[in-house]
Amino acid sequence: MSEKNFIYSILYDYYGNLLKENQAAIIEMYYNLDYSLSEIADELNISRQGVHDALKRTEKNLAEYEEKIKLYNKYVKFSEAAENIMQLSSKIDDNKYKDIIEKIKLEAAKIINEG
Repeated sequence: MSEKNFIYSILYDYYGNLLKENQAAIIEMYYNLDYSLSEIADELNISRQGVHDALKRTEKNLAEYEEKIKLYNKYVKFSEAAENIMQLSSKIDDNKYKDIIEKIKLEAAKIINEG
């Protein structure tokens, strides 16, 4: 059996409200609660194949939302930029800018922690 692609758990955090209730439940159970397909089938009273098909459709939907809206992609880019700002500001070795550098680092940390 292949490894779970946990990007769908992340995309669910961004786009879960756009999914139908049963789609959201399947993603939640499979990726966030680590249920097997059989356990989900038992829980939702549908066939294992039905769960598999619904999971694949939902994964496709989440990928399409990201392709169009790009919230996760933007978060990654902003986080990388904020990390670069923190690293660059750490290289400034002038005591008269010490307070401003700390404020810059705090603001960059807010961006990183928004995800």
